[in-house]
Amino acid sequence: MQNLKAEWYVIQVISWTEENVKSSLFQRRESFWLEDYILDVFVPTHDVLTVRAGWKQTTKKKNILPGYILVQMVVTNESWYIVRNTPNVTGFLWAWNIPVPVSWEELEKLKWKILQNSKTYSTKFKVWDEAHITWWAFDWNEWIITDINEKKWTVKMNISLLWRDTPVEIDFWHVKIKN
Repeated sequence: MQNLKAEWYVIQVISWTEENVKSSLFQRRESFWLEDYILDVFVPTHDVLTVRAGWKQTTKKKNILPGYILVQMVVTNESWYIVRNTPNVTGFLWAWNIPVPVSWEELEKLKWKILQNSKTYSTKFKVWDEAHITWWAFDWNEWIITDINEKKWTVKMNISLLWRDTPVEIDFWHVKIKN
């Protein structure tokens, strides 16, 4: 029995517990037979790919709205009470003691933002860091990173060739930050 009054609401939670709250809400809705009232829980995340020297790549989920999740539900006294009293939930976004549903436009903007950030690249490299090139032709010295291109997974460094500074673009996996 899907009620037509089901809308999305923003729930405030303790930061870094969003996934735990999501699983708790699904468990609690089954325990209290509220499947028709608490329909879905959405944690807005996107993938962040971290690249380190030596081909090491890790993918992590990054929360777009830390401390907030969205719940699609029909607000009744019982469903409101169960969501509000879930561990790590601090409350709803309110207006005059009434939970305010998320508008369709805001939901579409959030989906668009997630789609835009579907895969973000992250690296530990920073401009002006001293780095060592692990590639054999340039491994004799440490150089300064002058630019980072996370889309192409490269850093730009000025290296000394024939007594001149020459800009060179090098892949992430050939660069190691000086300790």
